[in-house]
Amino acid sequence: MERALHRMRVMVLEGRLSPGEQIRQQEMAGLLGVSRVPLREALNVMADQGLLTHRPHSGYFVSKRSPDEVRQIRRMLELLENEVMASIAWPDKKLMSQLRRLNREMKVAADRHDWIALMHLNRDFHFQIFGLSPDHLILDELRRLWGLGEPLFAQKLAHPAAAERTLVEHEALLETLEAQDRAACIDALNAHRNSSVPAPALP
Repeated sequence: MERALHRMRVMVLEGRLSPGEQIRQQEMAGLLGVSRVPLREALNVMADQGLLTHRPHSGYFVSKRSPDEVRQIRRMLELLENEVMASIAWPDKKLMSQLRRLNREMKVAADRHDWIALMHLNRDFHFQIFGLSPDHLILDELRRLWGLGEPLFAQKLAHPAAAERTLVEHEALLETLEAQDRAACIDALNAHRNSSVPAPALP
């Protein structure tokens, strides 16, 4: 099931499965080399995460987000991430070293243009920090929201300039954590969240 889940998530994030497209289970099982049982388990997990939509008597479809739904996801991420950052314990030297190592690994992935690895490392980086909060119910909901937001993150991290800027923004966030300045932490996180893919240069 895990192999099918991972490969289908990559297919969604890379755009090989388009928003609104129906998952044809027999074809997908053959493509992934799995039986229908683990495939159905993977489909159910992706539906729970919001990447797929299940329609009774019709099947599973890649979720298609309206602009208003994207706005709502972004707003909920802002509210919950800031709430979590307001309650985190300060990281010790060991964790700070681990966070800097993750950012260096992201640099390697960015140089290889391996944005799938970049996505995983980016999530790990942020949840190492968010996990310092004692608010476990909020953290669980934040994990779910990150699942909904993955296609948005993918669009950003697949852009080389945006990936490079993400590394710089991570370093700025780490500096505020090291200084134990909570207001600056939240400001740095907001700036990081709201930075966008740069417009292409004019000819």
